[in-house]
Amino acid sequence: MKIAFIAFVLWLNVWVPVAGAQVVKPLPSIEVTDPKDLANVQALNNTLSVLSQKVTACMDAGGKPEMCQCNFPKELMSLRNGYATLMKQHPGWKDQLVSYQYVNQEGRNISGTLILSNLRRQLEMLKCAAT
Repeated sequence: MKIAFIAFVLWLNVWVPVAGAQVVKPLPSIEVTDPKDLANVQALNNTLSVLSQKVTACMDAGGKPEMCQCNFPKELMSLRNGYATLMKQHPGWKDQLVSYQYVNQEGRNISGTLILSNLRRQLEMLKCAAT
């Protein structure tokens, strides 16, 4: 089984025990609609996707996860900077689900959700010499 660097999840549910039963409660999300914010979220997601693809390719070629995750310092620094910039602009978004929707260049409706708490934790845990 391959280990993914960062998981991109479209929806997340939280299990809350209630009187001995498990109840599914969806987490609230912040809907990004402002064009500038949408561009920043798209850029962060694109940076995350590029880095994830490179790490996956490295691991597919036989690299160890610890090495592959730190093998792309430029992309990792770009991801860290993009996350930091977004948190500086919107401190209230920390650890939230951020949903977005847009029409791409081919005219397709694209939507997604970034789980910023997962991204923050993974960036904090990842210790590379160059970043």
